[in-house]
Amino acid sequence: MRRFFLLLVNILFILALASALCAVKPEPATAANNNGYIAEQGLIISYGNGFVGESHRNYRVASFIYHIGFKAHSIFPSFIPPNNGRFTLYLEPQYDAVTRPSGNYEFGLGFGLEYRFRIINKIDGYMLAGSGLHYISFDSSKQSGGFNFNDNLGCGLYLFTSKHSAVNMGFRFRHISNADLNMPNEGINSYLFVLGYSRFF
Repeated sequence: MRRFFLLLVNILFILALASALCAVKPEPATAANNNGYIAEQGLIISYGNGFVGESHRNYRVASFIYHIGFKAHSIFPSFIPPNNGRFTLYLEPQYDAVTRPSGNYEFGLGFGLEYRFRIINKIDGYMLAGSGLHYISFDSSKQSGGFNFNDNLGCGLYLFTSKHSAVNMGFRFRHISNADLNMPNEGINSYLFVLGYSRFF
């Protein structure tokens, strides 16, 4: 019953946060900006290996992520200077299939800040950091399942195939734990390779 309650709270929080960010009043539509506050939309898949606690090294996960980037300056003009969309606040609804131990799954909503910078013509680099609410079915003597937090650090490249679209190749470190709300809580650390496709606005 407790897990069901935490799952329900998690889903309601995700829906409320997504509604709040997506309900921001859009800017007037122009030829250069016909999507208001949205800077990027993309689909991402990732796969990697991880470990539970200090020694349990058999946690493998494949992630399916929808990435939505919002123009950070447009939302927080007093804190983030204009930079042509280089700083974005992102949301990432995701579903994860745990391939080892098999039969497990995860889902959640990540959010954070990404910075994109030009390296050479048609190639941008990026760095990101974020967190989010996450539900995992996996439950062991090292880590409690159910409601958890998902912290991410990542970097990578956007390889532009046209003026407004790019292939995303990168790497992420992911840490899942529950801030000691349930025990045990040794955490799940994963190293993930990322491949995706994005449209920029």
